[in-house]
Amino acid sequence: MKNKKGELTTQQIIGLIVLITSFAIILLFIFRLDLGETTNKEICHNSVLIQSQSALKTGGLDCKTNYVCISGGEDCEGINPTTTRYVNPANENEIMGVIADEMADCWWMFGEGKVDYVGDWISKPDLLETRHCAICSIVKFDSRIQERFPEITSERFYNYLFSKKFDDSQTYLKYLYNLFSIPLDGQIEDISTREKYSVVTGMKDKEDYIRPYFIKTSEIEDKTPCEVFDLTKA
Repeated sequence: MKNKKGELTTQQIIGLIVLITSFAIILLFIFRLDLGETTNKEICHNSVLIQSQSALKTGGLDCKTNYVCISGGEDCEGINPTTTRYVNPANENEIMGVIADEMADCWWMFGEGKVDYVGDWISKPDLLETRHCAICSIVKFDSRIQERFPEITSERFYNYLFSKKFDDSQTYLKYLYNLFSIPLDGQIEDISTREKYSVVTGMKDKEDYIRPYFIKTSEIEDKTPCEVFDLTKA
């Protein structure tokens, strides 16, 4: 009888171990999905679509800037991230993939150049003919990435966008810029991983959409056509 009780106890312990391990795996899976980030981006996308259906477009957008740490295992200095994307710090393609995904998410959030979320601004005549922009993401790199790749050249990043598939039908270059192989004049620059960057998009009217920039945060006013940054909240 004692042996029987011992066998049952052992089975219970094994069952608890399996249960705890399964629970830990589920938690890790949920953490890696980063459901909070997805929700914020979906909320923004939905508010853009709702705004595009409004005649006066005075309701405002429910879009928040995403603070991203691209990490090779360390924390990113100078940023309080809402999202941490872990990569192999020795794999440049993984690093560029996170950047490309942030740019693609930004373009998708704001309607891919297909919807008018600014309109004629009838209620704000002083803002007519103004390019309204969103800072979708602010991005920093951790020290491991900075040491391994202090700079990602514009040529290498361009080649990544040119060759990497965004979906079954198009590359990142085609999705983001509607281009197949034509170089971008000033739209893609060398990336210094020691700097803070922003992902920016926007529009003035249906004929004037601003396709995504990945630009030093300190240079967005000088090197983008944006005039006001009123489409996202911090």
